[in-house]
Amino acid sequence: MNEARILLFIAIVFLVLVIYWISITISLIYRNRRTSRLNKIENTFADIVSRYLYNDPVNPITLNEITARLKNVGIRPKNKNNIQFLIRLMIRTQRTILGSNFTKLQQLYTQIPPYGVSIKKISSWSWYRKARGIREIYEMNQSQYFEEIFKYRNDKNIYVRREAQIALVVFLGWESLRFLPYLERNMTLWQQIKIVEKLYDLYPKPELKWLHKAYKTEKLFGKKLLMRIIRKYLLHGEVDYIIDNLNHEDYEVRETAIYCIQTFAVPLSTMAYIKELYDEIPNATQQGQLLTYIFENSDIDLDFYLKQLYSDNDELKLSVAEILWNNGYKEKVQEFYYQQYPNSVLNVG
Repeated sequence: MNEARILLFIAIVFLVLVIYWISITISLIYRNRRTSRLNKIENTFADIVSRYLYNDPVNPITLNEITARLKNVGIRPKNKNNIQFLIRLMIRTQRTILGSNFTKLQQLYTQIPPYGVSIKKISSWSWYRKARGIREIYEMNQSQYFEEIFKYRNDKNIYVRREAQIALVVFLGWESLRFLPYLERNMTLWQQIKIVEKLYDLYPKPELKWLHKAYKTEKLFGKKLLMRIIRKYLLHGEVDYIIDNLNHEDYEVRETAIYCIQTFAVPLSTMAYIKELYDEIPNATQQGQLLTYIFENSDIDLDFYLKQLYSDNDELKLSVAEILWNNGYKEKVQEFYYQQYPNSVLNVG
């Protein structure tokens, strides 16, 4: 009985090992074939892009030829994994190409619809798939799906609406700013930076009429975004918008304005106005930041600095005193500090 059990156990172990090795063999064969297939897709796509960007007038590549070659390497509606791999190739390639070739590549992408794989993700219940689908669409410049994406610009999920708002920038450029006053949910700092960078990369020539229309927004994130755009594009003629927000009641709006104004040098008349706004800033740290900007971008205004030295703001008096001391007004600083002591103490000295 024991011998029979041992033999049965050995047989079971042997069978498990056989199944295990068969599965490994099948897996290796599948991976090799899959790797070979993906290499063919990648090499074919690379050749298509190369011929399209540097087209030979004698032997131009046509859309029919492109479609046929992609089908031959497995880019078909039923092969979802192959299509997803092609999408990744398209996005990766676009990120490495600049200039006029970037525009040509966008034109190519509008002619290679990946069988609606990305747009189908937008109808998914998963926010991750939905956001991913939107990102793939704008990265591949599939502008035919603009209307479907547009309705997600105020989506409750931060990642979905972020990708939808970036898509607006990609497809509309500066015109996308006209929707800024109508965005309902907050826009994070990272998202603002992403939008500014995407706008600058794709639309380096400013279209100020859309910027001016967006100025009417009362959204705090909208004000911060517009100031970052002005800074990124070095729009000296729009600096007044930044200056007008230096004394804004919101801390983060003031913070952004102080950060952005540091990029610009302003004339004396404008600097005089900034000095007036300086006293209206309720935060000592932000006042200190603006004080540094004023010092680095204008000549010493003795009256202005003495006013700050004799003000009630004890946190900044040391900084003001240091500026005066290092710029030829030591006696003014000494006079100020002497006044801090009673006459009896000075007489004893």
